[in-house]
Amino acid sequence: MIKKKLWQEFIVVGIITSFLTFIILQIWNMRFSIPLNYQGDGLYLGYNVKTIQETGWWFENSRVGAPFNGTMYDFSSLYFDSLNFFILKIMVLFIKNWGKTINTFYIFLFPITALTSHYTMRKLNINFYTSMLSSIYFTFLQYRFLRGTAHMFLSAYYLIPLVSLLIYWLYTDDNVLTIGKDFFHNKKNIFSIVLLILLSLSGIYYTFFSCFFVIVVFLIKVNRHNIKQLLKKFVLSFSIIGITMFLAYIPAILYKLKVGINEESPLRYVSETEFYALRISRLFISQKLFYLKGQYFEKVQKNILNYLNFLKNSEGMEYLGIIAIIGFFYLLWVLLKRKKEDNELINLLAILNITGILLAVASGFGTMFAIFVSPQIRAYNRISVFIAYFCILAISIKIDNLLKEKNKKTWYPLILVLFLFSIWDQIPSSSKITYTDSSQKYKKEFDSDKTFILKIEKILGKDGMVFQLPYFKFPETGNIKDLGDYELFKGYLFSENIKWSYGGYKGRESDLWNRYIVSLPINEMLEKISIAGFNGIYIDKKAYTVDEYTKLENEIKNIIKEEAYVSDDKKLVFFNLMNFSNSLKNKYSEEQLKEEKNRILKILISFNGFYEVEQLENRKWRWMRKNSVITVENKTNGSINYILKSTVFSEYPDNSELIVEFNGKKEKYLINNKGTELNLSFNIGRGKNIIKFYTNSKRVNSDPDPRELYLRFENMEVKLEK
Repeated sequence: MIKKKLWQEFIVVGIITSFLTFIILQIWNMRFSIPLNYQGDGLYLGYNVKTIQETGWWFENSRVGAPFNGTMYDFSSLYFDSLNFFILKIMVLFIKNWGKTINTFYIFLFPITALTSHYTMRKLNINFYTSMLSSIYFTFLQYRFLRGTAHMFLSAYYLIPLVSLLIYWLYTDDNVLTIGKDFFHNKKNIFSIVLLILLSLSGIYYTFFSCFFVIVVFLIKVNRHNIKQLLKKFVLSFSIIGITMFLAYIPAILYKLKVGINEESPLRYVSETEFYALRISRLFISQKLFYLKGQYFEKVQKNILNYLNFLKNSEGMEYLGIIAIIGFFYLLWVLLKRKKEDNELINLLAILNITGILLAVASGFGTMFAIFVSPQIRAYNRISVFIAYFCILAISIKIDNLLKEKNKKTWYPLILVLFLFSIWDQIPSSSKITYTDSSQKYKKEFDSDKTFILKIEKILGKDGMVFQLPYFKFPETGNIKDLGDYELFKGYLFSENIKWSYGGYKGRESDLWNRYIVSLPINEMLEKISIAGFNGIYIDKKAYTVDEYTKLENEIKNIIKEEAYVSDDKKLVFFNLMNFSNSLKNKYSEEQLKEEKNRILKILISFNGFYEVEQLENRKWRWMRKNSVITVENKTNGSINYILKSTVFSEYPDNSELIVEFNGKKEKYLINNKGTELNLSFNIGRGKNIIKFYTNSKRVNSDPDPRELYLRFENMEVKLEK
C-alpha cells in the first residue's frame, strides 16, 4: 500500500500542478465545450469521443458513412489506445458532451503525470522537494503543449515514469519478473504485470519504445551464466505485452476475416522515418531564444529559421528544456568518462539516453528497423519524451545529493528559481496553447457551425440524411485547398440524429459508393443520392475556388430549384433536397423505386493502382501504375453493363501497349503521347468482378514526385447501365 505520508505528498503535488495548469492554460477563459484544438486531428478525436458516447465504443457508427455505416476496424493503431479510450468513455458517461470531455481529459493529464513521476522518484529515494519540482517540470514539457488535444494520446505520457521505474528494477533486481513459487508474493511483480498490461493499451509508440529499452537492459545484463534466466524474464515481459495487444486486436482480425483485407488502409514508408526522425539539434532549440536581443542573437535566430524552414511540416516538438538539457550533457559525460558513477541508476540512464538517440536519430537504427522489419513505426522523434525523463531523473539525483551535502536554506530557493524559470522556458511563445487562444480563435467558427447544423437538423428532422461535398477520403488524406482533414465531421459533432456521408473508411463500401457517386455529372449525382435516401447537401466552400463553388452552386440551384442556406461565417452551405427528392420519387412506382434504390446502393467500384483525380482548370486526369485493377462488386440480383470512357496518354512518342483483361479475355491498345480513345464496356455479373490493366510503357520521370506514374487517363467517365 502507498504510505500515508506519500498520500499527503500526492495531495500537495496535485494541488500545485493543478494550480499551475490553471494559470498556464488560462483556464478561466475557457469555453468548456470548445476543445483546445477545433480542427484537424482535434475534430477526429471529437468524432471518436462522440462515437463512444453514442455507441459505447469507437468501432462502428451508424450516423456517418451514409448511406451505409462508418467503421473503424481498419485503423490498427487505435486498438492499442484502449486505456485512454476507456478513461474517455467513463468521463463522457458523466459529462455527456464531446468537447467538455476532451478538455477535462487534457487538463487531467497534467496532475496525473506529475503524480506518477513523483511516485517513481520517491521510490528511487529522491527527496520530496526535488521530486515534486522535477515531476512538475516533466508534466509541463513543451512536447505536451504542442501536442495539445490534437495528439491527445501522445500528450498522455503519464506511464513513462512508471516504465522507467520498471526498467530500473529489471536492471537492479534479479527477482523482478523471475518465475518461481513466490512470484505473486513479490509486490513488484504484480505492479510490473499490471503496468505492462496498461502500457500495451496506452499507445503503440510508447509501447514500442519501452520494449526497446527493455531489450537494452537485457543486452547490458546478459552473460553466458545468466542467459537462460534472463531470457525467461524478458520472454515473460514481452509475452504479457504481446498477449494483451493480441487480445485488443481480435475485433480487427474477426472483421478482416469476415469482409476481407482493405487494400487502401494507410501505409507507412521507410522514407517517412527520415522525415519524422529525431534530430538532436531540436532537443536544444528553445523558442525563447527569439526573445534575446543583439547582433549575435539575431544571427542565431536567422540560422534557426533557415533550419526550421528546411524541416517544414515535420513535427518539431522535441525541445527538452534547460534542466533536461543539462541532464543530457551530464549523461553523455558519464558515458564518456572511464570510471562509472557510484549510482547504478545514473549509469543505466546514460546508456538508455544514448541508445534512445541511436534508435531515433535520422538514418539511425529506427530506419534500419523500418527497412528490415516494418515501417509502421515512423515518428521516432516521439522518443524525445523518454529522453527528457531520463535526463530529468539524472539531474534530480544530482540535486538530491547536493541537498544532502550543502546548506539546504541556501540551495532550496535557488533550485526553485531554476525550475520555475525552466518551466517558463518550456511554455511555447509562438504557438496558440492556452484556452484564451482557443476561445478567441474558434468561438465564432464554433458557434456558427453549431447554429448551422442545428438548423439543418430542425429542417430535416430525425430522418435526415445529408450528402457532403467535397468527397473527402477518411482517414489521413491531407488538405483539399483550405479544407483540412476531418473538418467534415462538424456535421456529425453538432447533430443528434442526422446521418452524414463523410466518415466511411477508405476502401470500404461506404467510401467506394461515395467515391463513385461524386464522379457522376451533377444532375445524375443528385438523382441517385435522392433515390438512395439523402434529403440534403452540405458543402464546405473552403475546398473550392470562388469560380468552382459558383459553378457548383448554380448547377445545383438550376436542378433542384431551391436557394442555399448559408452559415453565419459564410463557409458552409446547405441545400434542402426534400422537394426535389419527393418529386423525383413520384415518377416511380413503389416497386420501381425499390428496384432503382437497390441497384444504386448495391454496386461498389474500387480503383487499385490508379492515383486520385487531379485537376487543372477544365482538365481532369488520374495516373495509372504499371499494373492496376478496377473491382466492380455487384450485389444486385442481375448483371449490369460497366462502361468506361477515357483518353489515355503516355509521356513518350513511341508506341507502348495497354492491356485490358476481363474474364480471361485480353484487349490490346497502342498508347503514346498523342492519346488513345478508350470506350470499354463490360458485362458485370453478381459478386466481385476484376478488370486488370497493365502496360509495358516506360515509367514517367516525375522526380521529386515518388509515385509510380506510367499512363495518364484524362476525362475518365464511368457509367452503369442495365
